[in-house]
Amino acid sequence: MRNQSMKPFLLSLLVAAAPALATEIQLPPETAQFKPSSQPGYALVQRNCMTCHSVDYPQTQPPTSPRSYWEATVKKMKHPYGAQFDDADIPAMVDYLTKTYGAEQGSAGAPAIVPAAANNPAAARLASIPVPARTGVALADAKALLAANNCLSCHAVDKTVVGPAYKAVAAKYAHATDAEATVAKNIRAGGAGKWGPVPMPPYGQLSEEQARSLARYVLSQ
Repeated sequence: MRNQSMKPFLLSLLVAAAPALATEIQLPPETAQFKPSSQPGYALVQRNCMTCHSVDYPQTQPPTSPRSYWEATVKKMKHPYGAQFDDADIPAMVDYLTKTYGAEQGSAGAPAIVPAAANNPAAARLASIPVPARTGVALADAKALLAANNCLSCHAVDKTVVGPAYKAVAAKYAHATDAEATVAKNIRAGGAGKWGPVPMPPYGQLSEEQARSLARYVLSQ
């Protein structure tokens, strides 16, 4: 009888102690990347898709998926899921995904060409960026990298878009002795938590010199 009477008491102790047993789990940062390609859609997919999910998603889709499947998938990510990218980016993203993970694998086209400003909102924004007052910045190289990697879909020079304004980044690192190296490292590694909850995907496909060129441009604002 004594053992039976102790059961409710012991059970209440276990329930009371349960919250103390909870463990906080922190997942490692995403290191995988989409398959590198000279297609314009590669940079767009790298930028836009990894904000919400990992590279595993396209890798687990049927390799025989036709272009119509990938188009429906990309459009679904924007409507109704609310992914933040321009409608004008969709054809290039679909082209890359179909030729890299779908039914048209092995049929990648010519090297990437940045569309003219009239047909590309990001290129139009690039054309409106003034030349920084500071010297030592390879503006032409930096603008080419900004366009090729679709940086201005999430950033602007003087206002917050998805990510911080370049002027805000420059102000934050204005007195740091290793500012260029730090910003370049952040560009290549990506991450989250520095400027808000939305993660920045890694740009490991950039060389260290390319990342430094972008960093010099950002810090010159």
